[in-house]
Amino acid sequence: MMTALPFLTLLGMFLLMEGVIVVQGQQTIDDAQADFAWNLLEASGPQTQFIVLSPFSISIALAMVYAGAEGNTKTQIGNTIAKGVNNDSALIDYFSSAAEQMDKTTAGFQLNTANKVYIQDKFEILKSFENIIKQKFASEIQQVDFAANRETAELINAWVEKKTNSRIRNLVQPQMLSAQTAMALINAIYFKGDWKTKFNAESTTKKMFHAFENSDREVDMMAITSGFSYAETEDVQVLELPYKDPETFMYVFLPTERFGLRQFEKSMNGEKIMQLMNGCMPRNKIIVELPKFKLDGQLRLNKVLEELGIRDAFDAEKANFDGISKNDSLVVSDVVHKANVEVNEEGSEAAAATGLFMVFRSSRPMPVTPPIRFIADHPFIFTIVSQNRILFIGRFH
Repeated sequence: MMTALPFLTLLGMFLLMEGVIVVQGQQTIDDAQADFAWNLLEASGPQTQFIVLSPFSISIALAMVYAGAEGNTKTQIGNTIAKGVNNDSALIDYFSSAAEQMDKTTAGFQLNTANKVYIQDKFEILKSFENIIKQKFASEIQQVDFAANRETAELINAWVEKKTNSRIRNLVQPQMLSAQTAMALINAIYFKGDWKTKFNAESTTKKMFHAFENSDREVDMMAITSGFSYAETEDVQVLELPYKDPETFMYVFLPTERFGLRQFEKSMNGEKIMQLMNGCMPRNKIIVELPKFKLDGQLRLNKVLEELGIRDAFDAEKANFDGISKNDSLVVSDVVHKANVEVNEEGSEAAAATGLFMVFRSSRPMPVTPPIRFIADHPFIFTIVSQNRILFIGRFH
């Protein structure tokens, strides 16, 4: 009987889906990716806690694993990150092209993604898998000795830190690695964007934020009155804050009820979130108050991903990664994700990293309207979106 070797996936991020025939396939995967983002947010912790995630970073790491999965293992991964897309090449091509299209650096804007695969010395992977990793995901493959866990953890962490501009540190702990570790797949994403219309730092004042009933705290509240795009329903106000890059925005979802975040989250899904974001229309005058904030988060995503439908990949008896290696049986041992986001008067800076570890098994017209008040003095959800793809999603409480 073949020994099962662990497989490790790492994700790291600061504030960090999917292919027929390009237009139809992309739209389907964009919608599925929005569902994945919202499901991740809900499954990763109670509505009463701060959280920040990069569904895009997590998806790319899982897409790399998907490329080497077979049978039910592959189906479960595909259904989770791109439900309704039954075309292998379309799914892989979506992530490959998305990362390439969004990778850019201009004045006041930087968005970079990077992938890397580390494999145990003398562990043989199939040429077909190697080609996909190198050609589709632009990833280097480096042989290491996972038994030297401290040195290898330092090596991986140095790469992640470099790719995230020092925003993500210590993604991998030495105890996560051992002689049984076969492979680590890493995705890192770094984002820094200036607002198209910056807040004036002199307008930032101390104000109360109503986190819970009978529980207030003081925050640095930024303020601006300007024209922005906006949408609202009976339950939520949605504000679109554009960055200098014309395809990148932050959206803030502020429940109408002061303590209505829990009910709002339960009532939403990816499709509805996309409709709200796409439904924002230009308004000539909005009075905005938004807290400055910095969020850090680190999560072990094994249980979260199992809850979302990826179960066999973590089961030594059921995992099927024969598309990676025919000589050894693999199982995912860990998926870890680290993210950070900072929002201030100038703009936002965010980063994320995801690691997956495998082991051997053992411009529209602007109407003149009355001023709208958007006062974010109670819990809200935010997304950072580029080219209609959710890069980061978080909850400020």
